[in-house]
Amino acid sequence: MPLGRMLADAEIGQLESWVRRGAPWPAVPEVTDEPDFYARLTREHWAFQPLADPDPPQVDHETWSRNPVDRFLLAALREEGLEPAERPGVCSLARRLSFSVVGLPPDPAGVDELLRDPSEQAYADFVDRLLDSPHFGEHWARHWMDVVRFAETYGYEWNYVVKGAWRYRDYLIRAFNQDVPYDQLVREHVAGDLLENPRLDVPLGINESATGSAFLLMGEMGHDDCIEFREIRTDVVDDQIDTLTRAFQGLSVACARCHDHKLDPIPIEDYYALYGILNSARPVTSTLDTGGSQSPLMQRLRALKPQIRTELAAAWLQQVEEIPAYLLAAQAPVDPGAAAPGPDLEPRRLETWVRALQEESVDPESFLYPWSTVTCQVGLAPERFQELWEQAAPEHLEEIRERQAYNRENFTSLPLSDWFPEGVGLLEGRSQDGEFILAPEGPVAVNGVYPAGIYTHSLSERLNGALRSPYLTKEKKFLSLQVMGGMLGGRRAVVDNCMLGEGVEVFDSADLDWQKISTLPDKERFPVYVELVTKTSNPRLPDRPKRIKGFTEEKMAAPGSYFGIARAMFHDVDDPPRNDLSHLLPLFRNPAPRTPREAARRYAERSREAVEAWSRGTPTENDVRWIHWLATNHLVDNSIDLTPRLSRLISEYRAIESRLSRPQTINSLLDVGSGRDHALLQNGDAENPGDPVPRRYLTVLTGGRPLETDGSGRRELAELIASPRNPLTARVMVNRVWNYLFGRGLVGTINDFGNFGERPSHGRLLDHLARQFMADGWSLKRLVRRLVLTQAFQQSSRADEAASRIDPDNRLLHHYPVRRLEAEAIRDSILATSGRLDPLRYGPSVEPHRLETKEYRKLHAGPLDGHGRRSVYLRVTRMEGPRFLELFDFPVPSVSRGRRDVTNVPSQALAMLNDPFVIQQADYWADRLLERQGE
Repeated sequence: MPLGRMLADAEIGQLESWVRRGAPWPAVPEVTDEPDFYARLTREHWAFQPLADPDPPQVDHETWSRNPVDRFLLAALREEGLEPAERPGVCSLARRLSFSVVGLPPDPAGVDELLRDPSEQAYADFVDRLLDSPHFGEHWARHWMDVVRFAETYGYEWNYVVKGAWRYRDYLIRAFNQDVPYDQLVREHVAGDLLENPRLDVPLGINESATGSAFLLMGEMGHDDCIEFREIRTDVVDDQIDTLTRAFQGLSVACARCHDHKLDPIPIEDYYALYGILNSARPVTSTLDTGGSQSPLMQRLRALKPQIRTELAAAWLQQVEEIPAYLLAAQAPVDPGAAAPGPDLEPRRLETWVRALQEESVDPESFLYPWSTVTCQVGLAPERFQELWEQAAPEHLEEIRERQAYNRENFTSLPLSDWFPEGVGLLEGRSQDGEFILAPEGPVAVNGVYPAGIYTHSLSERLNGALRSPYLTKEKKFLSLQVMGGMLGGRRAVVDNCMLGEGVEVFDSADLDWQKISTLPDKERFPVYVELVTKTSNPRLPDRPKRIKGFTEEKMAAPGSYFGIARAMFHDVDDPPRNDLSHLLPLFRNPAPRTPREAARRYAERSREAVEAWSRGTPTENDVRWIHWLATNHLVDNSIDLTPRLSRLISEYRAIESRLSRPQTINSLLDVGSGRDHALLQNGDAENPGDPVPRRYLTVLTGGRPLETDGSGRRELAELIASPRNPLTARVMVNRVWNYLFGRGLVGTINDFGNFGERPSHGRLLDHLARQFMADGWSLKRLVRRLVLTQAFQQSSRADEAASRIDPDNRLLHHYPVRRLEAEAIRDSILATSGRLDPLRYGPSVEPHRLETKEYRKLHAGPLDGHGRRSVYLRVTRMEGPRFLELFDFPVPSVSRGRRDVTNVPSQALAMLNDPFVIQQADYWADRLLERQGE
């Protein structure tokens, strides 16, 4: 029976008779055979049926007969004996249209045009101007941000930042303004990083498509030990499943986490099949930069580096010939019998040799240790020098052989070619032996010369990077990495894809050193991988106060960050690999040096060989060790003013490098390696895993066919959701748009098209619009235009008394529904009226006004008026949202919100009278009016 119609006398009599008989209720058989129950729902429930293709009904009305949408609505009205309301005044209609399409008050000039020409064509032109406005994307992006529970912090005690969340917001605004087809947006949201032909924004130099899947990482997220507290991870995936299925399918699939869905045909296996898909993708901080916008700068840097190397090598070749003089002179302070240094030696270089000799004389791994083991006994006296050198050589050679044997027996390589690089700083690929890093500032030319490996700063510290290992084997206890880094570059061991898990180590050394990581062999069911990240690619930064040694806000704000890695080795022994000392072998070539000068000359010969090979671009790893030792210890002159040409080259290099822009990163998903089916958790208990469930999409939509893929399955999932054969996707989105334009969806339960949700008030119209939506190329703007041009949208909001008795909820749309402005529209209207609304678009969010900053919770106090920016640009934080907006029902971003709550409470009226923001804007408005008195 339609809502609102009075019962006929016969119907009342039937009810009275039923009550007199004791109101017997038909026995409802218990659901004992779930598949049959699900089969009936699948077969009968309206939302799971293919889209119908109904013809608009024939109606006789001068204006309502011209639009198919109006004909569906008018036919339903007339079935109940109702007629639509009249058209309102031009000003009311213009205001309604402007707030509905762009979320702002109408432009007075546009209203004046409509007043002069109220024709249908003039109204259509007004609609088109609004659809072309850049404010369209801002308004509709905010609608979608409700659906994906958009927030810029993760909540809980430390409220970690959702890295790059504002970039996702800007992505939405651009997409809606460009009218990107909705099915394309679906694909980008589910698997934008996997699309074969992604959308690229050439001016911004970013991959637009890869931004979409960031929405999956905007839910609440814990940040503790994911092994001890398993729900930290399972709750994240549960939130992803819930948001994904509610947003695109209008289904509450997360209800099947612990058992088969009680209301919809969604078995628990479907839940864990989706869990496997989403859990097979790693949650990471991804790089959006394609490198294209900076390509000319990077190309010039690439061209300058060989020139700098050639110039440095030429100067160093001259200086290595002077090594004997400096080494012998440096020995003089510890050898009373040595001659005084010659007058041609530079005091500064001599001082570095003295210091090196003092520091390395007791270090068995140092370059000067072989020299010191002999000279400490005889000084620079030549009499027994050869004899002692020949005696010391076997000990050194045996030490080298033992170290090499130890490394061969105890360590297994994890090749860097098996790791997964990402970021503009790693576009150069794996460097060869001899990679050198130029200092970005200061008097030093080169920060180091390195063996073959992967270095984010091979061109510049300003370029970001992330290098992620495959899942670690459980057959070895440890993984040791030969790494270096600085400016908050670091490493993380990620357990079971817990993005905010503990275990962050920040590097603080420009020299390669070994670091050991446990592979957690006692936790075999939890996969572990290691990632090396620069600071903008580290989801834990900025971390909580005092969590990371050496962390400062200044380092976080500075442009540079870097890491490098040369080797990764698995092992069971407690210590990492040993330095094999093979670079010292040339010192022990036969015949042995007879005098200290011949030994010093051998150091010079080995250094010359290394520099010559480096100059040609063909050094070995041992060559690199020698050059790095010489350069970083300033045993050769390593200053930028070594030669005039070197100074010019490095100055140009630094000037170009300073123009590189900051990395554009965002928390998102990344597919690496093979996908993994996930175990069904009995009763949803993370500590009680059952058998794995093959990855697939919902049985009700696909028949339960497993996905045929080696990857996560996200790419295949995207196509299944975006398919025109999917009966839910277009219906759900059309219903959302109808809800935003008319205040209530054709299906009142916006996020629930399941068995417990409302049936559509106009099911045939919903299918008609869904088909038209797809036929129009999934164009949101064309759908909005079609609906706001209807007579239904252009009705007066005055309700007819008789119609309200028959249809009190106005589900048949006999008048346009009256509704309160959303929180953002209220605030933006105040700014627009005062003249303080800033039209600036995009960019980092503005902190909302707060009475105080809470640094430890990432809650910062912003300006009272938010710098005049639209509300969509205010930072949305969990734990404490924008106070003024929340007063007017701005949603708490905890779950997907299809329709906002609407309240009418005294505090709202009081805020419009007393809130400091309102008073401030009233003052601005008053000043504007006073300035115009003389006009």
